Amino acid sequence: MAAKVVLRSLERRPWTTLSLQASLATLAVLGSTTTSCSRFDYHLGTLVVDDESLEQPREAGAPDARIEDAAFQSAAPPKVVCETSSCAVALTTTLRATETDRGEGYCALLTDGAVACWGTNFGGQLGRGDVGGPEGQVATRVTGLPAVTSIDHTCAVDGTGAVWCWGTGPFLQSDASAVSTEASPVRVPLPGAAKRVAVTRTTGCALLEDERVVCWGANDWLQVAREEATEVSLEPRAIALPPGVKELVVGDAAFALYGDGTVLSWGRSPSVGRATPFTLDGWPAPIAIDHVAMIDTVDEEVCAVAGGIGWCWGAALPPAFGVPVDRYARALPAAVATPGAITRIATSRTWTVREGGQSFVEPHRWCATSVAGEVLCWGLNASGQAGDGTRQYALEPVVVAGLPAPAVDVKVMPYSTCALLASGKVYCWGNNFHGQLGAGLPKGSSQVPREVKLP
Repeated sequence: MAAKVVLRSLERRPWTTLSLQASLATLAVLGSTTTSCSRFDYHLGTLVVDDESLEQPREAGAPDARIEDAAFQSAAPPKVVCETSSCAVALTTTLRATETDRGEGYCALLTDGAVACWGTNFGGQLGRGDVGGPEGQVATRVTGLPAVTSIDHTCAVDGTGAVWCWGTGPFLQSDASAVSTEASPVRVPLPGAAKRVAVTRTTGCALLEDERVVCWGANDWLQVAREEATEVSLEPRAIALPPGVKELVVGDAAFALYGDGTVLSWGRSPSVGRATPFTLDGWPAPIAIDHVAMIDTVDEEVCAVAGGIGWCWGAALPPAFGVPVDRYARALPAAVATPGAITRIATSRTWTVREGGQSFVEPHRWCATSVAGEVLCWGLNASGQAGDGTRQYALEPVVVAGLPAPAVDVKVMPYSTCALLASGKVYCWGNNFHGQLGAGLPKGSSQVPREVKLP
């Protein structure tokens, strides 16, 4: 099956040019050594980049920097088929308790509608009625939670459309702050039943059953209301979006995914993933790629899968990594070089660490699941979080060894990784200082995947 990619011409902004060059360079890497960056063969089809379109003037009213018809129809990950009664059907990460919190944790939606969490509990992320108590060395069920149908971090939607949250986040429980800390699940007062919820530590959005999208909490990045001051905490406000939203994802920018793969974004630039003259852009508009199957985001970092290819963008890395200081050097999606088509991708945030009077940067890392169900990781690996059995920084994607079944999904934190398998089991690897491997192991790290002890 053949497909075509058209890169519309861009306004001549330095950051736009840099990002476009990065995207084309990555496409060249993906191709064979005998092809140019404008065409390469792929095992699912052929991708063609129309070079002439780069020199044509932008069409009147057309969005900037659109990358259309991104390769091929995305393949779906395998389905979960439960092998035991302790079976997970969805996986997510927990929210950090403070801006500088590096604690790590995960939650899984179980087949009976319960949610089980493990890892750090600095901000009540385990939902077991205490805050700051011992880490969850094994997964424990969140107490007081009705049977739920979907989860996002430490929030869940139950079968009636009610949204329940625990831990530290924008849970509409305080008149003085956008953020509150809840040791057990609390119901979030929304103006209607919800189908999906998406939250950061300070802002939340929900897709309601009547097709409205509402957002609330801190308005620092104009994700809640573009006409309000940024220093305020807001009650749920409707976002002006066309009908038909299927999924919501929220980081420093918010993303509304439609059934045809269109994605509208609003919020902080460069996270919005499109050319914009605004640092804070509260006007929803299409991102720079089409046919998007899924998005993962944390803070400024964003990755998406479109047509079996991973695309990532976000904040520029500091000069120590050879990247220009220009904040917008990574403002547009750049294709990620993987050895084959992928179905899911996950990213972590970039940390600036200060220890012993010195500062150093731990850059974001990525993991993805392939069509064949393999997990691929690259980036930081000092704790074995890349999963290739070494502690060497993974400059290119490495295959995680030792998983007993194909992977359905993967989630990452800076120092650990967890994958949901088609068997309904969850395996984790990397650092275990906060119990984030969920296997009942002592503090330390594991370079090989360990099975999470699900309740």
